[in-house]
Amino acid sequence: MFILLSERGPIYMRKRLFNRKFIPIVLCLMLVMTGIAGCSNTEKASKTDSEPEVTTLTITDMAGRDVVVPKEIKKIFSAVPIGTVMLYTINPDLLAAKNFKLSELEKKYTTEAYHNLPVLGTYIMGDTANEEDILKLAPDVIIYAGFIDDSWKAKVDEAQKRLEIPVIMVDGDLKGAPAAYEFLGKLLGEEEKAQKLSKYCQNTLTEAEKIASQIPEEKRLRMYYASGEDGLMTYAAGNLHAELIDIVGGKNFADAKLGSPYQNTRLSAEQLIKWNPQIIVANKVEARGGEGGAASLRARILGNSALNNLDAVKNGQVYEIPCAPFSWFGQPPSVARILGIKWLGNLTYPDQFKYDIEKETKEFYKTFYSYDLSDKDFAELTSNALRK
Repeated sequence: MFILLSERGPIYMRKRLFNRKFIPIVLCLMLVMTGIAGCSNTEKASKTDSEPEVTTLTITDMAGRDVVVPKEIKKIFSAVPIGTVMLYTINPDLLAAKNFKLSELEKKYTTEAYHNLPVLGTYIMGDTANEEDILKLAPDVIIYAGFIDDSWKAKVDEAQKRLEIPVIMVDGDLKGAPAAYEFLGKLLGEEEKAQKLSKYCQNTLTEAEKIASQIPEEKRLRMYYASGEDGLMTYAAGNLHAELIDIVGGKNFADAKLGSPYQNTRLSAEQLIKWNPQIIVANKVEARGGEGGAASLRARILGNSALNNLDAVKNGQVYEIPCAPFSWFGQPPSVARILGIKWLGNLTYPDQFKYDIEKETKEFYKTFYSYDLSDKDFAELTSNALRK
């Protein structure tokens, strides 16, 4: 009994009494906290049940238009080839249709999935596509990549209202390609790939501008872009289809009336003789919008006796434009013209644009098309396109 009066004993007993004393209080606190948590969870569940999931967002396109688009874009119809090619280089699986039927040469360098896409034509610009077919396709968005001004904005707004499908405007100018890639990369969640392509475009454009600015006016060559069955159809200075001539520092046919950046111009043989180009570049038979026929356009120009005295003909400076899977020059214009800058610059001013074109071509095809170009492929692509 005395042991109970020891120092440890009373202390031990006090601890037990202390614990028992606070048990009811602790239990009450636990019940209160459980109730609060339960109420909080109920409120959260209630809010989740009452608030619909966000499936759209508002973006500002490259024309400054606010457009409501799906939060996740998986299916796109591109109204014109400029946008189609750009989207193909970012992620071809996003495309829901093509603008034109592919030639066998174009098929060689593109994916089978792309081959199998339906052909809808062009829309807004050209309007060969049927609106009913677009509605049946049911794309998440339509991409219009072309000129951006008030008249085109109005056309895009009208199309969007009719179809009730978001139409996004993207700058289709070649010099706007770096910004266009960055915009599309963010829109589609493809930032890494788009940034890589944007950087390549910007580096090429910056370098070309620097080189071209150093070519004296008196040394700038007269260049002519030949199209049409006889080579007397062309695109004048300032035209979208022929802007590579300006970019590399050449002189384009300047006397033609230019009603539209897309409008071609018909010349007479006399006008071309008066202009007397020093270099002629011509579409291949296989090119989109190509001239067809048994003989190539280059062969027809060289075989036209009326043109025998042109400097370009006399000096063997008539070349074919590489065109697969997309034209390096125009018809239709695309981001492939970025490679075209290096090709045309080297063709025209080899001492200034010092590129190894085979190396540059293989790098471009790998970077933009995910295609490993063989030596045989390169020879096929550039037949009649390089200096000998």
